[in-house]
Amino acid sequence: MEREARDFLSSHLHEAGLPAPRMAVVLGSGLGEAAPELDNAVDVDCRDVPGWPECSVPGHAGIMRFGARKGLGVLEQLGRLHYYEGLDMGAVTFPVRVMAALGVEKVFMANAAGALNPVYERGYLMLVRDHINLMGGSPLRGMRDPSGCPAFLDVSSLYDGEAGDVLMEKSKACGWPMEGGVLVGVSGPTYETGAELRYMRLVGGDAVSMSMVPEALVAHYLGITVTAVSVITNIWDLRMPHAISHRKVLDTAMEAAPLLREVVTAWFDM
Repeated sequence: MEREARDFLSSHLHEAGLPAPRMAVVLGSGLGEAAPELDNAVDVDCRDVPGWPECSVPGHAGIMRFGARKGLGVLEQLGRLHYYEGLDMGAVTFPVRVMAALGVEKVFMANAAGALNPVYERGYLMLVRDHINLMGGSPLRGMRDPSGCPAFLDVSSLYDGEAGDVLMEKSKACGWPMEGGVLVGVSGPTYETGAELRYMRLVGGDAVSMSMVPEALVAHYLGITVTAVSVITNIWDLRMPHAISHRKVLDTAMEAAPLLREVVTAWFDM
């Protein structure tokens, strides 16, 4: 289905006179307003793309925006698919495989996350330096390379360290509230118990989220360079967790969107 989706989207790009995308941005819960403006932008409803899973969550627009920046083709995916929606890992990572088919070489992923590190505050940005996959499955399960070998993958340098270093230096110059950290990926849709939060912090997690880890793994497997940032939308008291809701997550994400737009723009301009 990736080929059908690629051909469908390529025809739209051809009609609009746009170049094939080489850079892509994926913006999760409530973060759609962080998308920088593109030249000659064209929006495509994801529901019109062949093979695109029919699931949606509030705060995810379900739009693929194509355009150009300084003559380079760019794709902005506003909203994402989630494992907790009942989709399998193949469906969750379908957009990434379509990106690879279109020729995307670099991707910036952003999501909403809860803080495990007590230093973080609401609205902070965490540059993802590494992750811990507690989702209960891998999107590479069952995949094989052209030789028929299982998709063994070295993930010791999954996230782009060079781009991350540049963004961290930029954050110091611009005063962005950004820290580097480790993202814990969980399946959801429930938020975490106090015991789970303490465990995740104990094993090295700085923030926890229900997304992005499967997409990052598949992007890396397909040769796409990954840079990722989590927006800290809620703070956990590890001794006594307080109530949280998706609405509160979206509200904080939308508040942080202008700041995240600056970071995405800096990534574009590297």
